[in-house]
Amino acid sequence: MKSGEIKVEDTEANRQICMKYCGSCPTYKHNSLGKSEPGALFCARGKSCAPSVKEVNCYCPACEIFDKNNLAIGRFCDRD
Repeated sequence: MKSGEIKVEDTEANRQICMKYCGSCPTYKHNSLGKSEPGALFCARGKSCAPSVKEVNCYCPACEIFDKNNLAIGRFCDRD
């Protein structure tokens, strides 16, 4: 996250919410992002360490965490 942006808490509760969306996200599945750190909750933990991420679709804007924290962009799995 860039300075001045809202920081999403890296909690187990947020990870569980995240996985409802990441777990069904076509980009997450296509790129096997669960196998590369941080594996989930990218909006709190940073982008994936996968060698490359090919966007198939983005479920971030539908996520409760996205709305609750007033996040402005999606695709946290491949963007800072």
